Amino acid sequence: MVRRHYNALLVVMNIGDVFTTGPKEAAFVINELVRPNSVIPSHANEVATKDGVVIAGSKTDIFIRASRVPVHVPLSEQVMTFNAYGDCIDGCAR
Repeated sequence: MVRRHYNALLVVMNIGDVFTTGPKEAAFVINELVRPNSVIPSHANEVATKDGVVIAGSKTDIFIRASRVPVHVPLSEQVMTFNAYGDCIDGCAR
């Protein structure tokens, strides 16, 4: 299993659905295969937020709702800090 082999605690997951996994497939990878403590969605190939809020129905929103681990959406000009366990300790939107 991927989780036992790599023991990834923080994952950056591509959810673009063009040349990468789509949001539902990506959530399956996170929930069932990797099982990290936290995940950062990436490469959604669309505008995912407006004024710092995830847009309802976007690929990022679908991924967040399907994921069983905390999802930390990267925002422009905001630095996120994670500890050695993959937990966000600063700068993550709540």
